[in-house]
Amino acid sequence: MADTPKPAEQASEPRQHTELELRLGELLERLAAKTPEATPLADTLTSTVSSVAPSLLSRLTPRLLPCLLLVVGLAAALAVISPQQLPVALYKLSLVTLAGYLGYWLDRWAFPYARPDSFLAAADWRAERGAVQGQANHAVVPGCEQIYAAAQIRRALIILGAMLAMGLGL
Repeated sequence: MADTPKPAEQASEPRQHTELELRLGELLERLAAKTPEATPLADTLTSTVSSVAPSLLSRLTPRLLPCLLLVVGLAAALAVISPQQLPVALYKLSLVTLAGYLGYWLDRWAFPYARPDSFLAAADWRAERGAVQGQANHAVVPGCEQIYAAAQIRRALIILGAMLAMGLGL
């Protein structure tokens, strides 16, 4: 945990190239060194590889942007229709969010040796960068696929239970 980079450090780092991009770059350099007339082809291939990388806008846009816009619209409607209920809604939202956070930590404390990320093949899956088309983002250890799925479902159910308990207790 201590050597995990902070979000500010991650933003300032240049994007790391995937292994495929590095190998392709080496091959293009060799091709350009052996045949000088192949340079336009190398430039075309290099620009094609760099265009596969996600755009800045797609990386900055939240995946749940439509949901966020819906929530903001509903909160605005609530403010117009019944402004005295805004503090109550904020209170309930904060308690349910807190319950989700506590549910996550409850799972980590109850099952310290069965964390879902412990079934991933990479020793440090956070260091892996870049997705490869047609493959999972993070490979699971062969033979542990069902255990990994069960650990994910277990964690989700514990978080769900904590959030339901807090929500029903309001």
